[in-house]
Amino acid sequence: MGPTDGCSTVTRVYRTLIIGPRNVGKTSLVKRYLYDSFDESYTATVGVDMSVYDLEFPDGRVVVTVLDLAGAQTFQSLKNRFYWDTHHVIAVYDVADRKTFETIPDWYNSISEGLCIPGSLALSGCLVANKIDTDKEIEIDPIEAQLLASLLNWEYYETSAKTGRNVSELFVHAAISCRTNPLRQSHLDNLQLLSDFSP
Repeated sequence: MGPTDGCSTVTRVYRTLIIGPRNVGKTSLVKRYLYDSFDESYTATVGVDMSVYDLEFPDGRVVVTVLDLAGAQTFQSLKNRFYWDTHHVIAVYDVADRKTFETIPDWYNSISEGLCIPGSLALSGCLVANKIDTDKEIEIDPIEAQLLASLLNWEYYETSAKTGRNVSELFVHAAISCRTNPLRQSHLDNLQLLSDFSP
């Protein structure tokens, strides 16, 4: 998408967090989108990796800063003021590892508390079932994952950093969501509903 010819454009800057346990493919998703590359070897993220991408819309340019959080991050560290300006969250789990899916409610709760989001608002985000190309048995029923995404008022994506499946769609959605719905009204008490998903 490019800017409208003859019209001045406005640049808006947003921040997206990509979260989830270690070895679910968070960094691989970012690299696939930004560089169209994939590395089979696993290198754990230490701390936070920062990347930037931008998209042009008819009414202006959107710049998205992506903070790739290490899977070993403690939930307490998510309360750091560094994350307060987050507009969108990408929560990733491994479709062949149920334990990674079961951590998502804890990540959501901690981020919501860390960002001081009022109970009447919902954090914009998406739930990502990664490694959909796996040869291993898939341990999470897509219907269950879609239900969790629905409770969060999030979109649901099935992705593969290895093949590129739905990766561009995921990051384009993040930019659009930041642009249109920094914080969305929620008719659900999300934190209470999530207790049903906690292990």
